[in-house]
Amino acid sequence: AKEVEAVGQQWHWTFRLPGEDGEFGSVDATLVKDDNPFGMNPEDPKGQDDVLIENGEVHLLVNTPVKMLLRSKDVLHDFAVAQFRVKMDLVPGLVTFLWVEPTVPGRYEILCEELCGIGHHAMRGMVVVDEQADYNKWLEQQPTYAEVQAIAAADAMAGAANYAVCTACHGAQGEGNPILNAPKIAGQEAWYTKRQIANYKSGKRGAHSDDLYGQQMAPMAATLFNDAAVNNVAAYIETLPDMEADVTVTGDVANGERIWRNCAVCHGERGEGIQAMNAPRQAGMDDWYLARQLRNFKNEIRGSHGQDLYGQQMVRMSNILITDQAVDDVVAYINTL
Repeated sequence: AKEVEAVGQQWHWTFRLPGEDGEFGSVDATLVKDDNPFGMNPEDPKGQDDVLIENGEVHLLVNTPVKMLLRSKDVLHDFAVAQFRVKMDLVPGLVTFLWVEPTVPGRYEILCEELCGIGHHAMRGMVVVDEQADYNKWLEQQPTYAEVQAIAAADAMAGAANYAVCTACHGAQGEGNPILNAPKIAGQEAWYTKRQIANYKSGKRGAHSDDLYGQQMAPMAATLFNDAAVNNVAAYIETLPDMEADVTVTGDVANGERIWRNCAVCHGERGEGIQAMNAPRQAGMDDWYLARQLRNFKNEIRGSHGQDLYGQQMVRMSNILITDQAVDDVVAYINTL
């Protein structure tokens, strides 16, 4: 059987494949950090060609036996694909496993079927069962550990030139302009800026017919023609002065604080954002923009794309905001952070 590793954490899935040598490199929980989420051992040569998949979607070859190696980085999880009729717990400190031979090409949702915390119901991934040609095409697009390590450091100075086209809407200092529906981007972390630009470029964001402002951003993001340009402009934005955003949304702050307890598990007690949770900073950002995006998630204007797994998580989490007033209340509380 071909071996595939599935790694679970609150609240998303990542995957690893052995490279051409057919062997996994060693991993260690003490090595896990934002720039090494798999805990790869850089001293192990067997890991250099390991294929790393961080977007929550793994592809398997049809009619090929697979041994899924299951690893958790935090608490108990469970890997389950209903159509495969198999499931197995992920236990911290152990590597568990299951066997499956997928026989029908298609897209199948991965569920966590072990209660793992507040985002348990939103911990979804995707298995795509491919014919050989489609599988080969997908595999060629996935980076190896060596390739990830070799990515050149972002050049903020080069990013300044790329940012010139952004200034017309977002401002020279990234301060935003509500008249142009352009939010403040100064103060946001580069990892999140890069992901959103990539989402616009790939069509995961800004393609919904009701997302008028997202449709405006999509062609602008396309001017960043390669990954280096995206990395550079995100690095430059991170250097911009973080000026205080104007307060425009009011609400019941006490009720907003009660609601925020759910949000804080991912976004942080102070709304500072937690990269490991794939949760961006909220505190200090434009409140009108936060309110609009929460309503977009609630109405599935954002997060409806089949490959936007983190957007889909927010669609599910936004269901706790029963009314428009609840949206305003939680945003009003974020303004106090």
